[in-house]
Amino acid sequence: MANTTINDPLSAPEQDAKAGRNIIARLFPWAVLIIVGAMVIAPIFSLVAGAFSLSRLPNEFSLDALGFDNFYAVWVEQRIDRVIWNTAIYVTGATIFGITTAAVLAWLVERSDMPGKTWIYAGVPLGIAVPGILHAIAWVLLLSPRSGFVNRAWMDMTGTREPLFDIYTLGGLIFAEGLRLVPVAFLMLVPLMRSMDPSLEEAAAASGASPARTAKRVTLALLLPGVLAISIFQAITAIENFEVPGVLGMPVNLHVFSTRVFNLIDNIGTIPAFGQANAAAVFYLAIALVISFFYLRLVRHSERYSIITGKGYTPRQVRLGRWRKPALALALLFLFATIVLPFLVLLYVSLLNYLRPPSWEAIKAFTFKNYVTVFNQPRVARTLFNTIYVTLLTATTVTIVSFVIAYIIVRTRFAGRYALDMLSFLPHSIPGIVLGLSLFWLFMQFDQWTGASTFGSIYVLVIGFTILFLSYAVRAMSVAMIQVHPDLEDAAKLSGAAPWRIALRIFGPLLMPTLVGIWIYVAMLSVRFISLPLILSQGGSNEVLGVMIWSLWDNGNISSVGAIGIMLMSFMFALALGLRLFGFSGQRAGGV
Repeated sequence: MANTTINDPLSAPEQDAKAGRNIIARLFPWAVLIIVGAMVIAPIFSLVAGAFSLSRLPNEFSLDALGFDNFYAVWVEQRIDRVIWNTAIYVTGATIFGITTAAVLAWLVERSDMPGKTWIYAGVPLGIAVPGILHAIAWVLLLSPRSGFVNRAWMDMTGTREPLFDIYTLGGLIFAEGLRLVPVAFLMLVPLMRSMDPSLEEAAAASGASPARTAKRVTLALLLPGVLAISIFQAITAIENFEVPGVLGMPVNLHVFSTRVFNLIDNIGTIPAFGQANAAAVFYLAIALVISFFYLRLVRHSERYSIITGKGYTPRQVRLGRWRKPALALALLFLFATIVLPFLVLLYVSLLNYLRPPSWEAIKAFTFKNYVTVFNQPRVARTLFNTIYVTLLTATTVTIVSFVIAYIIVRTRFAGRYALDMLSFLPHSIPGIVLGLSLFWLFMQFDQWTGASTFGSIYVLVIGFTILFLSYAVRAMSVAMIQVHPDLEDAAKLSGAAPWRIALRIFGPLLMPTLVGIWIYVAMLSVRFISLPLILSQGGSNEVLGVMIWSLWDNGNISSVGAIGIMLMSFMFALALGLRLFGFSGQRAGGV
């Protein structure tokens, strides 16, 4: 009987190659977990270590010089309890004002017969394109108690010496920050309004309940969990923001946590109190983490409050009657106050030789000299290059890294995927100025130990921004990836496609709206975010546009700020329109 040889379908080299790929596939998620853990935990560890350090400078850190002196000084000498109180009022007031305004606009757009709803729906999110520092500067130019255009006009008309409204107050901070919170809150509230089953409200109406009672006992009750989650999210955003309290609060020594941390290391003529700044930042971080903890608990149990059923329905629209035009006027007033007015104010000052109230004589003296001066400054060209480079590198890095993390969380059975998910969300709880201070200490120590020259480089900003914006990108990418059916990926694997080929040929086309949306949104954040670069900026080598605007404003160069602000806002509006075109949600992938 002849010997029968059964040939292995894979040759020895192919088997070795397959075994190598399997090892890489098993080790790759662990490598990602370690890298993400290092990116998030290492800065926090350096922040805490710096808070206990009794050395004057970060590069003098020693384990022999540790103690609680910085915490004592911050609590007793710096009166951090007052800062906590100011922060609580500021965050609570801004959140309530922002959420209330956003809820009214979302209700008018989704649940009423207000005219022009399409334009309002498209216009409100464009407020994201106005950088926070330019938003705050515009309100200073309008409502500064002595020189604000509105206050000057009011005092000239009435003959009084009292301003109509003083923007340099806690109320001014709440007003300006609250307006900034509206666009994102609006985008989050619109789906809630849209998903309300009208049969619940109709049942209440059939039972004889008035529209007001129906809204209170049914509509608001069902929306409350979602609104509460959005409110906590917006409170986290408000506590992190630096631009508005930096421009409106610091000139009158009105401090919240973000400005107090910055003020401790920005004292001109004296050695910065680095240790005290770290101690204050630890308090700051602890509060942000507690708020984030409640947000996670609320979101984790959101399925208990589901209000979308399996049957199809069309949301019922409320007829406004004679209130249709006033509702439209209210929505247009918001768009004017948040988008048009800041643009017009900055355009006006950018065309002046010197700052003066609006008048016909001032308009006749308009000149483009400030734009020419800005373009002819070598500092502007260098800063513009740094900004573009940081923006491109950050947006690309965050998009790629978020895709890898989301794939591991959603598509694999990796044992550490839940830890990876939590680590990727943690940066949302780290305020930008706290992360900047953390990286300041971390890279100072790293350079001292290794002899490298990383501190002050442009790549430190890229690392900081990547950590800061990772949580949003991973959440958006995970939601979109869940919508892609696994059968497509399984079919590609059975055909022998490599993982990189699956990513390019399957996920790439299907997730393109989400990928582009994340890229554009992160690019916008990279341009408009200034708290982290303010801490890490070391002059021309890594100065970006936001830091230069802060420096020009701080030195009183208002006309140049206006010229740069107009060009920046025009660029941001273009990005915002691109964001509206592609969207975040990757809806084209839905149902695949």
